[in-house]
Parts: sequence; structure tokens; C-alpha cells
Amino acid sequence: MGRYQIVLFGLLIALLTGCSTTMQARDVQSSRFLGEYRPLLQAGPEGGALLAYTKPTANWSAYKKVILKPVIVWDGLSSKLDHQQRHQLKRLAGSFKDQLHMKLSKDYEMVEQSTAGTMVIEVALTDAEESWVVPAFLSKTVPQVQPASMLWTLGSGKGPFAGEITAEFKIHDAQTGELLAAGIDRRVGGRTPIDGEILNSWGDVKNSLEFWTDAAAYRLCVLRSGVGCVEPKA
Repeated sequence: MGRYQIVLFGLLIALLTGCSTTMQARDVQSSRFLGEYRPLLQAGPEGGALLAYTKPTANWSAYKKVILKPVIVWDGLSSKLDHQQRHQLKRLAGSFKDQLHMKLSKDYEMVEQSTAGTMVIEVALTDAEESWVVPAFLSKTVPQVQPASMLWTLGSGKGPFAGEITAEFKIHDAQTGELLAAGIDRRVGGRTPIDGEILNSWGDVKNSLEFWTDAAAYRLCVLRSGVGCVEPKA
């Protein structure tokens, strides 16, 4: 077996043994949601957003309260969707906000008014695609198709017919308006053949939003040097 074949074989084994419901994409395009903050973004930390900024001098342990704004579907994305797609994605955005609220409330007081020690979190869904349910499922499960599907995933960073979602966020000090953090991440459908959303064309999006819920709690825990920070699992 030649060197190229050995490397390829190793990558295929990694895909087979490292299945997940979603995975981080290789690249991402920003919208105008972050505005003037976009030039601040750099490659994110291991396990974090693809592009991110964190204020080096921010005292994260001083923040005990959170104002969580409604998760929005960015206008540029909304304009590309038909009526039913907009309805589905807005419903998922509302559910995402509820999940974030519940998760963050374990570590922070969730408030509506700006006081000392409060940060404001804003999130926008800026790009999204539904999966093609039947072709995506077949590409993962039919033995004759799996090798080609894996090669496609290796080459593109996204499985054939998989769904995807891009989210952008910014965190400010509620009183000073100072930017504490910002970032962009994109996730795509993974290689797991069977999960609870297999027949849902928005399943990859839903699974990604659930991952980001856990990731948000984890990153904030790490930033404030918390104890027992639980890494999210895809």
C-alpha cells in the first residue's frame, strides 16, 4: 500500500470511528451582523467558534447576570427562504433562545435590566440549509455508497446532502457597552446514520443549535475559570 493510500485509509477510519450528529465546518462567511467588529475576529480557540474575539482584559468572573436577547434570523438569510422555511427557522431560533436561557440560568441570574456585573448576549442565525433527508441517509448507510460519501466529506468538509447552520454572536458589558467577545461558527451534518432527527430536514440545524447551547455554557465557564466545565459533545 502506497503512502497516499495509507493516509487515505487512515482518514476513512477516522470518519468511521468518529461519527457525530454534527461537526464543525472548515470555513465560514460573515454577514453584517457583527458590523465594525468583524476585523477583530481571528481563528477561534480549540473547541470554540471558527472565528472569534475575546477582550484580553475582560474580568469574566465579575459578571453574575445575563441579558439574553431574542435569537434572530438575519435579514440576509430570511430573504433567501420561502415562507415555510422562514417559519421553521424562526421557530428553531425561538427554541434555541429558550435552551440558552435554561442552560445559562444554572450559572447566571437571567435579567431584563442593565445593572453592574451584567453582560448582554446577542445571537443571529445568518445562514442555513435543510438536509435532503433520504439521500443523506442513504449516503451514510448504503455500503456501496459509503466510500464515495466519505471521500466527498473529506474533500468538502461537509457530507453530501447534509444540512448546515451559521451563527454569529456578540457579548457586551450591559452598562458600558464595551465589547467582551464576538464570534462566528458554522456546523454541518455529521456521519451518524441514525439519530432522533433522521427524518427531519432541519435535524442537522436542530442538533447544531443544541450543541451550541452546551458550547456557550462551556466557553463562559472556561473564561471565568469555573470548576467542572463540561465540554459539549456533538
